[in-house]
Amino acid sequence: MEFTTDIFTLLPPASRKFELAGVSLPTNKDVYYRAKQREIIDQYAAARNFLRETETDDWGHWFNSVENETNNTAFQLIFTTHFYEAALMFYNIVVDLSWTMCYVSAEYACYKGDEPIDFSGIKSIDEAYRLLRKAENTVTSPSAVENPFLYLKSMCPDFESAIDLIIDFWKDFFDSVIRANYNFIKHKGKPAYVEIEALRPTRFMNIYLGKDKVQVPSDIRDVQKSLNLKNSINDLIKFDDEELFPYIRKLLELLEEAIKPSPMI
Repeated sequence: MEFTTDIFTLLPPASRKFELAGVSLPTNKDVYYRAKQREIIDQYAAARNFLRETETDDWGHWFNSVENETNNTAFQLIFTTHFYEAALMFYNIVVDLSWTMCYVSAEYACYKGDEPIDFSGIKSIDEAYRLLRKAENTVTSPSAVENPFLYLKSMCPDFESAIDLIIDFWKDFFDSVIRANYNFIKHKGKPAYVEIEALRPTRFMNIYLGKDKVQVPSDIRDVQKSLNLKNSINDLIKFDDEELFPYIRKLLELLEEAIKPSPMI
């Protein structure tokens, strides 16, 4: 599987040259932003690695093949669902981390209730670590009532474009099939994939009740959420290429402009 974009171009260059004269020391804000930038790209890479694995033909390190080809096909499909679901999880993690990256990067005193979380200035490593963990607990989804983004926009106009981008992306994404599949697998259960179910034995029986002959459940497949594995994988590929990568790239551009992080970090 080949992707049309390179996610590692979203990171700052590994080596940089700059004049020391006039260069400011990195603040907590700079370090927080670079840390979250790296974490997002690492999770993005994991998503793509698992998505690539859905096309593997090297099954020998996953299971021992058997003489029955139907069983071999079933094993391959089962592992492919594992790879798909792992990729789905990581892609959604990238979306969620984008909110945190923007929030903790802002140079202002944000509040949770009446308790300030002051990111300004330069602090000790222990204090900076504690503040970042505290701030991460404050972030919620852009549509949550207690979300801090509207307050952030009013207090930090430099971040308005980045916040608007996050909110607009979330409006389109939160009720998408990809988010719905993620929420189902995370909170509700394991889908029944049509490709695997096609290989299973036929139903033991069908039960109909009443004069209208209404069919009632007689097999667990009657009540399981059904997904088409191939279509679901293709949806992720399209989402990565057409939606997620442009969103993360633009968000990083806007945050770079707002933060102007020190070249020393």
